[in-house]
Amino acid sequence: MIRTEVFKLRHHRTPAVLLGTLSAALVVAPIYYAIKNPADVADITMTFSAVFSVVSALLAAVFGGWLVGHEFRQGTLRRVLGSDARRMRLIATKAGVGVAALVGGLAVAAGVGALASVASAASFGESLVWDGVFRELLSGGFTTFVVASLSFGFSVLLRSDTYAMLGSLGLMIIVGPLLSLIPTVGKYMPSALTDDVSAWIGDFGELQVSIVPASLVLAATIGALMVAATASFQRRDI
Repeated sequence: MIRTEVFKLRHHRTPAVLLGTLSAALVVAPIYYAIKNPADVADITMTFSAVFSVVSALLAAVFGGWLVGHEFRQGTLRRVLGSDARRMRLIATKAGVGVAALVGGLAVAAGVGALASVASAASFGESLVWDGVFRELLSGGFTTFVVASLSFGFSVLLRSDTYAMLGSLGLMIIVGPLLSLIPTVGKYMPSALTDDVSAWIGDFGELQVSIVPASLVLAATIGALMVAATASFQRRDI
């Protein structure tokens, strides 16, 4: 089953397009700075980490929903379960391979962006200082992982990659910020908790909820979504 999932990742266009999109986004700013030199060379690394955090999170919503959602749309899950009816194993395999692919893809794209940034600075005789950049990339990677996890859970629960993408982005970008108007509720929404954990990882900003309860509540929220999704997947007809 793992080989099947890896084969799908290697031969389907969606993962390659998402990786190419993220890599291209990380190369645009270095090219611009090579043409029009920045006032401060630190602008290159700041832009690199900012673009990585924002674009990777948006693309993660697509990738997380695609892992299962596109098979609902194409009707291929019935054929897969016909050869191996263990649904929990199927979901666990897709999740595990998806996490590995996500980590690998982020690492490759970050490497491309870093090399482009170094080349950009070298083009006008400067060198980059990378202090803190790695932590910022880890911070953005954590947010990306949360968005992908929510999208994956919604895709299993809602049986649609489109609804999964809209659900995860809506929860993180619209619902969470709106509920932040009610501090006692909003600070425990996935978006706010993700911001707290990301700020702790990147060592920037103040936390609304201390790191331990923020991590536990966020993990419990994602876990509850996964339990609901898998329970629904076990009982419903494909």
